[in-house]
Amino acid sequence: MSERELRALLVRATEDRPPGIDLLRAPRRRALRARILVPPIAALGVAAAVSLVALVVPLGQPSAQARVAAAVDNTTGESYRIHITAGPRAFEGAFDPVQGIGVLGEVGGGSETRFLGERMYVRPQPADRWYVQPRVDTDLNSVPATTALVKFAPLDPQAALARLRSATDVRESGTASGDGWTGERFAFTLNDVPGGKIEPHQLSGTVDVDDQGRVRRLDVTFSDDGQHNIMEIGDFGSPVTVTPPPADQVVDEKEVIGKKGGEPGGPQRDLKGGPGDEANGKPNDKAGETPNDKPTLLPGDPATKPADGEF
Repeated sequence: MSERELRALLVRATEDRPPGIDLLRAPRRRALRARILVPPIAALGVAAAVSLVALVVPLGQPSAQARVAAAVDNTTGESYRIHITAGPRAFEGAFDPVQGIGVLGEVGGGSETRFLGERMYVRPQPADRWYVQPRVDTDLNSVPATTALVKFAPLDPQAALARLRSATDVRESGTASGDGWTGERFAFTLNDVPGGKIEPHQLSGTVDVDDQGRVRRLDVTFSDDGQHNIMEIGDFGSPVTVTPPPADQVVDEKEVIGKKGGEPGGPQRDLKGGPGDEANGKPNDKAGETPNDKPTLLPGDPATKPADGEF
């Protein structure tokens, strides 16, 4: 039977069908609908699978240690103001890492340190005499990491932050926020390598990084006695102006530190530990005594509040 004869037979068989029934066209519409609906359903399944993979495996996520290291680098990109708390003492200042200048002073005290390039001018107490010395000397570069982290804070906050690269066991520790910023908090530990002249210590701490990848707060605690130091950074982009002291008030450090114990008023590097007399501009009369091994902050900061937005 030919196709034409088959069609004629079907037409005769359906001549008495009820109105609205089309045996030839209805199946074709159902098949078409099935073809149209299947692709969207398949696409939804693929999208769900991709989303699940993205949630379970965050591809390319840097480690916590890498993010903290990147934050240290980012903080060097613009000027900022800083507040440091070390036990009962507090320091305030401002730095411009790009220009290599800064100033830091003790709140309620008279000591002040000005940073200009590779030099720093130290006034240990309210006086007309300043001592000029290298900004970061070999003594602090060679001491244990925990000592350097704490002592660098008032000497050079940027150098202190750089010591975070030595931190171990860096891990995420929730969210962080402050005045006008939000971000992440990372916990870390820092251990000294035994065998040096100074007794090794361990400290733990947290570092807060804002959503622009800049360090906002560094909080460290020594494990042996709970000594607590905090560094807070803010006001990024604020102008910083620093001038050297009058030339007739400046004394080279080498002129006053030529023998053991130094000279009265000389800015001795207190690598021993507690804020000894020499850290406050007084001589160390016990040059041969065994040094304390607890690292603490050295004096340095603006003695007066800034005027017209400048230090």
